[in-house]
This record gives sequence, C-alpha cells and structure tokens, in this order.
Amino acid sequence: MDCNRNFGNIPATSLVLLSFLQQKGCQNSELKRELDDLDEQLKLPTNHNYIESDGELQTDGHNVSFSYREILHELQHQVQPQVPVNAEEAQAAREMAAELIRIADLLEHRVLSQAADSLTKKLCRSQEQFWASHLSDGVKALLLQVAGAKEFKKELVEMAFTFVLMKSVCEHAPAFLFRLYGTVVQYFLPHRSH
Repeated sequence: MDCNRNFGNIPATSLVLLSFLQQKGCQNSELKRELDDLDEQLKLPTNHNYIESDGELQTDGHNVSFSYREILHELQHQVQPQVPVNAEEAQAAREMAAELIRIADLLEHRVLSQAADSLTKKLCRSQEQFWASHLSDGVKALLLQVAGAKEFKKELVEMAFTFVLMKSVCEHAPAFLFRLYGTVVQYFLPHRSH
C-alpha cells in the first residue's frame, strides 16, 4: 500500500494505531500485557444488551445490572475503538501501520529516546487534558530533526512520529497506554485541527 498516494483512504486511526503497536512489538513485558488488554477491550461484543446479575437488590431497591452500551460508551470515551468492519479494512490497517513503521524507523534511537523521556516527564506532571498539546510539541520537535522524512507526506510523517513517540513513552510508563491511546486517536480525528 503506497500511503503517499492513497492518503484519502486511510483506515480508522484507532485500528491503524493498534496494528502499529502490535507490529512494532514491545520490549517491556508490562506494556505487552497492557497492549493485550487494550486489544481485548477493543473487541468487546456489542450485540448483547445487558449483563444480568443474580437478581441481588441494591439498597435503593434496584436490580444490579450493567448495560454493555454503558460499558462500551465509557470505553469509547477512553480510547475511541473502531474494530475492523471486514478483512479488507484490517489488511489496509496492517499495511498502513507497516508503512508508518518504515517512516518511524527514520528516527535515530537517541533522538527518539530523548523525546520520549521528555514527553514522559511532561505527562507525569500534567493533567490529561494537556497531553495532546505535549504530544504535538514533541512530534513537532522530531519533525525538525529528521531530514529524510521529507519524501513522505507530512501527515504520514506526523502520524508515524506520533505513534512511535507514544509507543516509546509507553515503554517507559506502560500505565499510560490506555489514556495515551485515546489521546492519540482523538488527536487524529478528521474534524480536529492540529
């Protein structure tokens, strides 16, 4: 898949990001577990209406039951999941992720490591609502340091560097995976201006 020519046909960001993280692999076993959990949660069934309890009453007299829709709504608020509609979309996401990995590999390890360390510190010190801004600043700094990335569309380079920076931060702080995943997906929503 030549992503430079087919940029208008990009699969869902959440699917591409998940595929990117899976294909790139994890050096940290805790991050691997977090990624497996994320993958499982993104594949939650959506065709059931309720998880029924054993009929136990709460103190207010209501039965204990949880709606899948409520659980999924809360999960979507965190990570905006979009599972593949079909095999073609899943394959397109894998191909796009592979292309983004190739672009991300242009970054020198030292440069990426410094950027990830800096971003991790900023995320630890700030509220989640500011994470997108910190992530954007980190990506912009990386874009200035990599001359070889000019052969690709700016949007693809930005996406690749964002994904690899996120992954590098999560190698240091695996607990950030779910929240940072949601931040990255939100960042690339079509209606959002960077």
